[in-house]
Order: sequence, then C-alpha cells, then structure tokens
Amino acid sequence: MLAVAASAMTASAQEPKSGFADAKFWDNWYLGANAGVLSTAKHQAVLKNLNPTFGVRFGKWFTPSVGIAAEGEFLFSNKFRGQQLTDSSPFHGLKTQLLGTLNFSNAFGGYTGAPRSFEVIGLAGVGFVHNFGTKVEKGTNIQLNMLSSKFGLDFAWNFGSEKEWQFYVEPAVTYALGGAQLGQKIQYNSNYANLELNVGINYYFKTSNGTHHFLNITECDQREIDALNNTINSLRDKNAADQAKIAQLQAEIARLQKALRDCENKPAPEATYETPTIPSVFYNVNKSLITKQQAENVAVAAQILKNHPELKLNIKGYASPEGKAKKNQELSVRRANAVKDLLVKKYGIDESRITAEGCGTTKDKYETYENNRVAMLFFEK
Repeated sequence: MLAVAASAMTASAQEPKSGFADAKFWDNWYLGANAGVLSTAKHQAVLKNLNPTFGVRFGKWFTPSVGIAAEGEFLFSNKFRGQQLTDSSPFHGLKTQLLGTLNFSNAFGGYTGAPRSFEVIGLAGVGFVHNFGTKVEKGTNIQLNMLSSKFGLDFAWNFGSEKEWQFYVEPAVTYALGGAQLGQKIQYNSNYANLELNVGINYYFKTSNGTHHFLNITECDQREIDALNNTINSLRDKNAADQAKIAQLQAEIARLQKALRDCENKPAPEATYETPTIPSVFYNVNKSLITKQQAENVAVAAQILKNHPELKLNIKGYASPEGKAKKNQELSVRRANAVKDLLVKKYGIDESRITAEGCGTTKDKYETYENNRVAMLFFEK
C-alpha cells in the first residue's frame, strides 16, 4: 500500500501530456463520517448480534484512481454469541485504520474529467483495535489490544453542483490479527473476523484548479502548436513594424508641429509690388480713355511683341483710392481692356498673347493719386 502511494505521488508530481493536470499535495482531500453495524463472522447468528459503529474518515486521492485514507471508528455494545460483554462504558472499543483506496471505475473505465454519478471503490489496510472495559472470559476470544486488517467495497453516488458530495454504502470484513487468543500468531483467520455494513457521506474540498476534483488535460496536435507559434511570431513582427511606423509618424508630427510654431512666430513679410517692365499707361480722373501721349507707351509694347513672338503680355489696371470700391474695380477693368483693345485692333497683336485684369484700387502704389490711375504692362515668356 505504501509503495502504491509513493508511486502515485511521484506520478502526480510529473506534468504529463495527457491525463490529469495541476494535482498538488493539498488538492483532492476529503472528510466524511459513517455509521453502521458489525458482527462476528462465524459461530453466532449475525443478525441477532449486531453492534452499532460510528466513524470518521479523512482521505486524499493522489490520482483519480489511487488514494489513501485514515479512519477512526467507535464500537458500541459488544454482543458476542448472545452475551453482552461490555461493562458500563457507553462504547466498548476504538478502531483506527490506514487504508489504501482504489477507484475501480476510473482505473478500468478511465477518468472522464469529472467524477461519475456512480462509482465502485475498493479499500484495504491495517489498523489497531483497543477494547474498553471488556470482560475477558474464557472462550470469548476477546483481548484488550490487537492488530486489525480491513477489506471493503464502497458503492458510491456523487452529487452536488460540482459533485462535491459523495454518499456510499460499504460492506466490509475486518480481521483480528494476532490478538484474538493469547499467543496466537499473526494470520488472516475467518474465525476471528467481523462483518460490517456502513453508510457514509464524504465532502471533497475545493482544489487549486477551481473545482473539487481532478481536471483532465489533453495532448495537443504539434501541428496546431506550430501554427499557433507561427501566428504569434507573425503578430510580433507586425507589431514591431507598426511600432516603427508609429515612431516615424510621431517624428513627422513633431517636425510639422515645430514648422507650424515657427510659421506662427515668424513676422509677416512686408508688402512688395511688381515693377512694370515697360512704361505704364496713365489715365485722367474717372476715365479709361487712352490719351495721345499715353498711346506712345502702348506703341512701344506693340513693337516689342512684334519683335519677340515668344513673349506674352499681362496688363493690370488700377484706380486711385477715391470713390467706392465697386466703381474703382469696374474702372480698373476698363483701363486694362482699353490697352488690350488698342494692341489688338490698331497693331494687330494676337489676342491670345494678351491677358487683361482689373485689380481695383492700388492702395497708394504711388505717392500721388494721379499715378495710381494706371494700367501696368508685364511681359512673360
């Protein structure tokens, strides 16, 4: 029994690929109580000489099949061949036993991951019996102290939300070893045996795996493990690439934020004005008619365009700041178009080479108002 227990403890310390998982030393303990009757096996009418018993059992399973238990029983009365051989004491004996347990259902049917509703469990072990206040009379075969050995079979029903409770019916036989008669050698002799019938209930304490019993683990397909590892590695690589991209974007954001701050702190540039490339055409107050004197500047522009066919002309018309903005805008457009019409109609310049636009008020481009009533000419390639 001790060899089996040691072997079971060694197996439970390993981490198998399949079977039960996470079985620690303080897991799979149970506590229970039982009550029943016993009688001498031979030389008397069993049913007429029943003695009541009450016991407490504390045990542990090392595997779903192999376990160990310690049991203590109080023996009441002592009917022996129709005689009452107990003194005034309320109970006549105390029996303690160390039992090895074997779950036949799990050993032969396999553990399914949870206890079955019904199981058959065998138990066997050795113990010690002490009789209190017993009359030792000739022919009674009763002794104060003796060794004992028990064999039993539990028919067990498991119940509860997690099958943490177990009710069992236990027929058993207990042998008196080397003490039924003075000087007798240790042996298993049915003449010195008791028959027992007990009923009991056990409670299984909660284990470290969150249940009250063993949990199964199943062997994984290596291909599934390899596939999962490949997926994990791919996700790690993607995460590293994403982190690098995030760092790059954060650096770009920091650069743009700095550029934005620099722009916000940079003083606004001073207003600059374009310089006409040829003499401008000036107008009288509120007029868009080109005078004879100003027409000479238009003739200069026409000659340049004829000499350089690759050039284009951009005409910008302006008005002085007096008057309303809408009227000044319209006047600036007429002044620019007056120069364009003269170049096209009088000098035969292709209209596609000339653009004319009204720019409204000059905003004091020149110091005197007269110079702001103008059309400026710009050549472009």
